[in-house]
Amino acid sequence: MSKILDIIGVLTEEERKKVQYLEFNKGEIIHFGGSTCTSIDILIKGEIIMSNLDIEGNEQVFNYLRAPQIYGNNLIFASNKTYLGDVLANSDVAIYRIYETSLLSLISTNRQFLKLYLNVIADKSLELSKKLRVMSIQNVTRRLLLFIDMKCKEQNNSYHIKSITNLAMELSLPRETISRALNSLIKDGKVTYTNKCLKINKSALDEL
Repeated sequence: MSKILDIIGVLTEEERKKVQYLEFNKGEIIHFGGSTCTSIDILIKGEIIMSNLDIEGNEQVFNYLRAPQIYGNNLIFASNKTYLGDVLANSDVAIYRIYETSLLSLISTNRQFLKLYLNVIADKSLELSKKLRVMSIQNVTRRLLLFIDMKCKEQNNSYHIKSITNLAMELSLPRETISRALNSLIKDGKVTYTNKCLKINKSALDEL
């Protein structure tokens, strides 16, 4: 089971009363950009995107999360707790929500919860650092190859994607750009794409 789901699993029946269970339909806004973060949300079903509008009014997706994930943890104790963009349900979504006061209470009284929560935050920080290094690469094809390699290492040597569109969201790039780059990698024999699973061939690993 995911460490993220374990966070809820270690709570007592009484402690679970501090946790809200919420559902959102596809297209619903979970948090508005500019609003104050007052909770952490544990995504247990579905997908969300975080987006804002550019100066021309076009939606720009800057983050994509698929369950199980946790978000809000980087804002709730920050000096500026403002959401940078809308948090939107990209499918039917279910979450556990823990408000700040309840979170502080659980952290102070449940040692297992504290340890798991800190562990999840540390893992997410490490994951973000890796992703930022990949995103800093200007060459799109190489960026995509390194991103697939990173995900394969996290998921038993293969990376399952829902669609090319979702892959593009994760890399914050247009779908057409990612589609061209992926086709190039497949044509060169560096990546295989079967049953929505991406795998890197050994020849490509030598170049990384």
